[in-house]
Amino acid sequence: MSSRFNFEIYTLATTGLTELAQAQESGRVPRAPISEAHYFSAWVTRAIKQQRFAHSTAKQLKAWQKQARTQGKGAALKDLFERIAAIYGPLLHGTEEMAMVTMRQLEALAEEADAAGWVVEPEEVIDGPFIHHTDGQGSLVLCAKQQQTHFLNDDELIKPISLYLRGDMSAFIAMAYRHGLLLHKVTDYKSLVKYHGEYLLYPANAGPILAELPALID
Repeated sequence: MSSRFNFEIYTLATTGLTELAQAQESGRVPRAPISEAHYFSAWVTRAIKQQRFAHSTAKQLKAWQKQARTQGKGAALKDLFERIAAIYGPLLHGTEEMAMVTMRQLEALAEEADAAGWVVEPEEVIDGPFIHHTDGQGSLVLCAKQQQTHFLNDDELIKPISLYLRGDMSAFIAMAYRHGLLLHKVTDYKSLVKYHGEYLLYPANAGPILAELPALID
């Protein structure tokens, strides 16, 4: 699976940040949050009109345009672009492709989640409604059948795999990223596992939409 979307969204974000810096250096845009918000609102609109970036980014650009129009400064597009650049950049390693995702990475994530107090259930076959009781603890449910069939020779992920999650998602997203994994939200609440959201892990982290981004740590 190509990670082209990852490369294209990273290119878009870094281009926007570079052009903002150039505009500020020339004095055309003040170094102030409101001015930067206006700049990115206009920049996104121009990018859509000019069809400047890959088609795979079009839906995301339109979503950002709507956010900028309705939320103004609250859309925080500069901060979002900085997070995209910081999160995707190390995984891309300067290329258009990311490294494969392995079973060991998923196992290491499950082990860390267990050590952090999450209730981890990796042995059920999730092919219909399922209830996982946790007594309020964070919960990670993995489908045993997917683990058996979506990895090649118990190593490389070759088909998207579902993670059913309930708990502090910011903490779990950051945890996943520490293991080189990007999660892509399907739903944050209703899924086959009651009271759990569903997130997908794609081969080579090559999701077709923007991943859930961990917070940046200074």
